[in-house]
Amino acid sequence: MNTKAPDLTLQTQLDAIEQRMERLLSLIEKLATENADLKKQEKTLAQECQALRNRHDKASSQLEALIQRLKTQPTATGA
Repeated sequence: MNTKAPDLTLQTQLDAIEQRMERLLSLIEKLATENADLKKQEKTLAQECQALRNRHDKASSQLEALIQRLKTQPTATGA
């Protein structure tokens, strides 16, 4: 009868380890999916940021060109 108790305890420990392993594997899968989603989001945001930088640069260039044209125009002095 003493031999059964250690086996039961061992089986209980193995079952507990198995459950923890299953939870860990599930967590790994969840984190891998979340990581992939975050990488996609990061890529999208980086592309949006670059597009905004390009628009900003273009607007700055256009504004600078407009300022230069205004500087070269003769000023009207109301007579």
